[in-house]
Amino acid sequence: MELIVRHRGESVKVAIERRHDGGSCYELELGDRVVTVDWRRVGPGVRSVLVEGRQHEVAVRPLGDGVYEVAAAHGRERVEVMELLAYLAATSHETTETRGVDQVDAYMPGRVVSLLVEEGTEVAAGQGVLVLEAMKMENEIQAERAGTVRTLFVEAGQAVEGGDPLYEIE
Repeated sequence: MELIVRHRGESVKVAIERRHDGGSCYELELGDRVVTVDWRRVGPGVRSVLVEGRQHEVAVRPLGDGVYEVAAAHGRERVEVMELLAYLAATSHETTETRGVDQVDAYMPGRVVSLLVEEGTEVAAGQGVLVLEAMKMENEIQAERAGTVRTLFVEAGQAVEGGDPLYEIE
């Protein structure tokens, strides 16, 4: 599972993989660093967490909308957790009011399941343009602003990598 964790104005991509020992041990990939984490519940909302051999007591309280308050011996912090696709969609453009030609790229590797429009189609902001299957989930890629789909760079069934162009809108 890949998530984006926002803390103190910084966003960090975190890949989480459960170890196959049947317990509560995970490997977290933080950039080029891999960290082993094991945890045990010690009370309501309180966990004993072992990170690379160091033990920490942590209390986690959900505040809503993916925001959590995390309290440990060093103090309290607010942390926001987002799914990778939601984060990429939210941060893909600085503004939706831009005019001119915008190229929309694949957020991550996947396969184009279907095209919902043809070149030359006028679309409204939020209207589906194509469906991309990524991480075993189908995601409708929507127009971020109203305009005309100028070019489709992909076709149904095509595999794409993160950053590959999907379509242009003007």
